[in-house]
Amino acid sequence: MATGEERRGRGAGGNGLQVNLPVSVELSPLFVTHWNAGATYTPSAKNALGDKAATRSYNAGGSVIWLARSTFNVMLEAVWARAEEVTGPSQRVPYRLFYVSPGVRGAINFPSGLQIVPGIAVPIGVGPSRGDRQIFFYLSFEHPFSQ
Repeated sequence: MATGEERRGRGAGGNGLQVNLPVSVELSPLFVTHWNAGATYTPSAKNALGDKAATRSYNAGGSVIWLARSTFNVMLEAVWARAEEVTGPSQRVPYRLFYVSPGVRGAINFPSGLQIVPGIAVPIGVGPSRGDRQIFFYLSFEHPFSQ
């Protein structure tokens, strides 16, 4: 589901459907790659003025992870997207994004099997996103499957 505050320029402002196909490949005991390709359809996306239109977007990404330690990883990710934004009633315009993100993540392991993974990356705009710079923080709680 793709949602957000369209008045603040954050998200589509409506419910949508997103599908992604993930693939992971272990290159060696020290290197892993992750790949994603997907699409999003938002039938009633809105802009800040409240205009609505159906939007579509497509995305692809890949990353290389260096497993420096069992609880510390160094990452390099690249993400491309072709998306649409609402410009008027039933009107939309396409745009493209491309970011390269170096980052790191760590793991805190608990006896129960719970793993907490904090991370930080610095997405850097390239090509159509040139000049964009951001900071991305994340926190993941990985619960064990029953053993």
